[in-house]
Amino acid sequence: MKRLLFAVLLMALPLAAQEAKKEESNAPSAGPRIQKLFVLKYADPVHVATLLSVFTGAVRTDSDLHALAVETTSESTLRAIEEAIQGLDVPSVGPRDIEMTAYLLIGGDSAGTEPSAMPKELDSVIAQLKNAFAFKSYRLMDILALRTRVGQRASNSSVGRPMQMGTGSPAPVTQFRINSAGIGSDETTVRIDGLNLSSRIPVQSIPGQYNYQDVGLQADVDIKQGQKVVIGRVSVAESALFVVLTAQVVN
Repeated sequence: MKRLLFAVLLMALPLAAQEAKKEESNAPSAGPRIQKLFVLKYADPVHVATLLSVFTGAVRTDSDLHALAVETTSESTLRAIEEAIQGLDVPSVGPRDIEMTAYLLIGGDSAGTEPSAMPKELDSVIAQLKNAFAFKSYRLMDILALRTRVGQRASNSSVGRPMQMGTGSPAPVTQFRINSAGIGSDETTVRIDGLNLSSRIPVQSIPGQYNYQDVGLQADVDIKQGQKVVIGRVSVAESALFVVLTAQVVN
């Protein structure tokens, strides 16, 4: 009986080998391997390789050489990978900042700021204010600069010039805050949301004595880049505080 089983096994082996060869012959051919090396200019090879995992094939990266090697079996797949790499290997848009400058001007009937102390870039603004209001003079109380990343909060504070010239009066203190700043779709407009400017201003009650007046301004502002715009007026005793704002996008 054992001899009979052994003989059956010997006869079955050649048949099994023939069936295996038939299966191999019927299996789809993998085709020749296609390889290509890509040297990237801007993108991170590791990040690009992760995205290329959606394609059939193998990708090897070298961060030091800023390159990746692709191996696949299909010309169409290789072309698709090449197009994907071209779309991914582009310069990234760097973060953009917005610079703002707030000029605080006091309009009143007392002596104004000496010409040399008033910034030249405010000449046109002062001319407009003189045409629009009855104040005899304008003085520069303070200049506050603020720089922020698009979409982020920012704040700054400053101690300005004394309100009374030549009397040793205390100086005003101002805080300038914004909730966020953005760039308009036309790239020429700056949008400032939640602008808050508050000042603590000393006001002379009698010669040599001062009381403090807290004034503030809140607004959402759209402003053309580079333009100087009067965004508000606040009464201060018998004078008025004018806030002039300019904004510029920088990379």
